[in-house]
Amino acid sequence: MEVVHKISEGEGTIRVKGQNMLALLETSTQVGEKFWVKVGNLNEGGILLVREPFLGKLGEISSAPQQIQQLTERGLPNSHEIIALVKSFPTSKMGEFSSLFGSMLPGVSITEELLINLRKAIPQWDSLSDDNGVEELLASLRKLGLNYEQRIQQMLKLDYPAKEIEKNSLKDTFKGRLLEAIQSQEGEDPYDSDSPLARLLQKITGQQLWLKTGVMDNAYMLLHFPLLNHEQFVPVQIAIESARKGLKMDEQHCRIAILVETQELGEIGIDAFFNEDSFTCRVLNNDLQFLPQLLEAVIPETRVRLAKLGFNLGRVEMGELKQNLEFKNFLQGSRRSGVDISR
Repeated sequence: MEVVHKISEGEGTIRVKGQNMLALLETSTQVGEKFWVKVGNLNEGGILLVREPFLGKLGEISSAPQQIQQLTERGLPNSHEIIALVKSFPTSKMGEFSSLFGSMLPGVSITEELLINLRKAIPQWDSLSDDNGVEELLASLRKLGLNYEQRIQQMLKLDYPAKEIEKNSLKDTFKGRLLEAIQSQEGEDPYDSDSPLARLLQKITGQQLWLKTGVMDNAYMLLHFPLLNHEQFVPVQIAIESARKGLKMDEQHCRIAILVETQELGEIGIDAFFNEDSFTCRVLNNDLQFLPQLLEAVIPETRVRLAKLGFNLGRVEMGELKQNLEFKNFLQGSRRSGVDISR
């Protein structure tokens, strides 16, 4: 669709498939703009056309084809800020979190309140192994503020005093505290890549963009989050691709890749596949000498825990992490095509 002429604010002429017609326009729409639309509603008064989230023509986008594909798959608008966040997040590390946790941000005054808030948001490693581990993880993501804007939108629909209660609760999330810390520092630019606090904010915002499952037939998401293990910072990366089960991800037809940085064995990867009631996986490490002993120790308990979830433990393989490029690419946003999730 192309905006041909604006009669006044909110009214104008558009061209759809070569035909001109009158339309009510968004106030921010400019003459000459071209974007994809879909039919949102149909009634006797006319047709409601809704702007698709991917804006502009592919030929006008200066970003690389891979970035264009990622924007399309995630259903995100084409803007330089979003392109930068979508591009940088999959390969970014969690050094900003670990530096803040260790109070080692040079030249930046970090309040004790911000550090305490971060500690409260990070789950303990042991807590995730309990029966309520999923609830612990989701609670941690909410404390970090990954649903911050969604809660603001819902808050606007509330009446007083519920609105004030939710407003104060939002301020207590790590993202809320971080925004407050950035605003309190004179001259702090939230888009300044040289600012440690700004990089933290960009990391969280990038995570929000990749936490959504996208708009393709298969759902795909990335998750970077920190854990605490005896007060030691443990970075974790997770990528999940699955068939869709209504509005949810299908846990019986999915692939889950996990990369954990450990002190003793370095990086350990788990490439897991769920198919109906079967679970198979490949354990990846750059030093395969100790893996057989490790697997022998954990497989019995793993089999019991999977059985409680309705899955049978099948084949467990070992592999060299640095040689498994497809696994690394999957963790960096390269989803598989097609509906079926299989090895």
